[in-house]
Amino acid sequence: LAMESGEEVDGGRQRFLLELEFVQCLANPTYIHYLAQNRYFDDEAFVNYLKYLQYWRRPEYAKFIMYPHCLFFLELLQSSHFRAAMVH
Repeated sequence: LAMESGEEVDGGRQRFLLELEFVQCLANPTYIHYLAQNRYFDDEAFVNYLKYLQYWRRPEYAKFIMYPHCLFFLELLQSSHFRAAMVH
């Protein structure tokens, strides 16, 4: 049986690494400000993606994070008030 998608071939490793890298970028307030200024937080799909990424708070995933304060910012980004404040 041939595997069609790259995710099936690597068992989700590439997705894991990309999501890990993105979550850790949230440790940088300047990056969050960039996302806010470029209206990423106005995109409902992007906001839903931030909700989805909450799984990184679970211990079996959090152990891979090198910048744990990114989880604090991920939590703050769940608030529409915080997302709006980051524009300024």
